[in-house]
Amino acid sequence: MLEVKHLTKRYEQRDVVSDVSLILKERERVSIQGESGCGKTTLLQMLAGLILPDEGEILLEGEKLPEEPYQRQIAMVFQDSLLWEHMTVEENILFGSPRKGKEERKQQACTLSRALDIEELLHRYPSQISGGQARRVAIARAIACEKKILLLDEPFSNLDKEGRVRTLEAVWELTKGKCALLFVTHSRQEAETLCTRHLYMEEGILKG
Repeated sequence: MLEVKHLTKRYEQRDVVSDVSLILKERERVSIQGESGCGKTTLLQMLAGLILPDEGEILLEGEKLPEEPYQRQIAMVFQDSLLWEHMTVEENILFGSPRKGKEERKQQACTLSRALDIEELLHRYPSQISGGQARRVAIARAIACEKKILLLDEPFSNLDKEGRVRTLEAVWELTKGKCALLFVTHSRQEAETLCTRHLYMEEGILKG
């Protein structure tokens, strides 16, 4: 489904991502592990359309991806929650949702918030919730977009051990059979729980 061909990104004449090629099949779940600064986040940002590669191309179902991120069939959970401060939790969750009817949208927000244990927060604002709660809102917002591919960049940071387990299980259930995952994590246990194929990145080079 997603085909990455020879993707390279340079900063100050150094290859942060170097000649990366990758195929992500429909509904496949793939983890990328590696040390901090090895290029994992930069790779996801290029897939999401937030930064442009210096070389290479990205194809989805054989077609080159549009440059505008919102036009891509890709949603992303960032390392920082990046919630809209002027919106309630419910409005944040539904920001990119393709659902049209008011009741259908509210039901989607309720379903996601219940699964992620943030249902009581729907009418609060980001300044009124904790960092861990904000992480779960950001995850709900990305899933609500109903894209074909979900990029997860260390999505369980700011969560305690119990919260990580519950949220990991919720993400598994909410995305199962619905989209492909590309999951960046430092945790081998998280990677093995959520994904079926595992890659490693070192100094900008992606290895099987």
